[in-house]
Amino acid sequence: MARIDLPFFKRLKADEIVVGMNIRHSRTSEVGPMLASAGYHWFFTDDEHSPVPLDRSYDINLAAIRAGVLPFVRARQNNAAEIGCHLSNGALGVFVPHVNTAAEAEAAAMACRYPPVGKLSVPGSIPQFGYSGKSLPELCNVFNENVVCTVMIESPEAVANVDAIAAVKGVDVLFMGASDLTFEMGIPSQYGHDRVTEAVAKLCAAAKKHGKIAGMGGVKEPSDWARYTALGMRVLLSENDLSMLMYRLNERAKFFGGLPRS
Repeated sequence: MARIDLPFFKRLKADEIVVGMNIRHSRTSEVGPMLASAGYHWFFTDDEHSPVPLDRSYDINLAAIRAGVLPFVRARQNNAAEIGCHLSNGALGVFVPHVNTAAEAEAAAMACRYPPVGKLSVPGSIPQFGYSGKSLPELCNVFNENVVCTVMIESPEAVANVDAIAAVKGVDVLFMGASDLTFEMGIPSQYGHDRVTEAVAKLCAAAKKHGKIAGMGGVKEPSDWARYTALGMRVLLSENDLSMLMYRLNERAKFFGGLPRS
């Protein structure tokens, strides 16, 4: 594939980790440049769990590409019209939640690319690549080569089917949504549990077998992260902007509250 010049693609080609975050409350186009400055490689605006409006997502996404950060959107559901709307408005990838079968993975993959390889509706322009004067067919080909279709593995059913899901053409990343998975397993938020480790190993093996990339989010403990990256996880979701803000708010309040008084 003719990849565009983003650290996200370069690092994965070299089997290095790419770190991202979840945008829930940030609203300005400075998000991408800020993340690039901090050493992040990707993010997603969260249409499933937050109120980020489409016009703000559009501005955030395009500014991020210019800053060298890959912008995803997490869709609310595996719906071609919704996925197409996000990809027509600045996103260069989609996180598709709750993909449990190969058929569902195929539907997601087909929704992410233009014909003849997919069924994404062709817009009047593709702003992700600027306004260079290339023809629309040329731009569609560039888009098809660079868009990243990420399917989220978030249930025991999805884990059981992960090899078949990984075999689907057009799926690029298998991403374990560990929070939903632990809840569905009956071990809520136990990210270091042996059953989670087994699921991670199975996902990473399927990804390696079929030439896909493995990723995950939800994990908290450094020891768990170290174990899972050793197993093959490469696309890592750190936290969301709300949790990061709350951490710093609490830390600063505790610091100032403990200062000596005359």
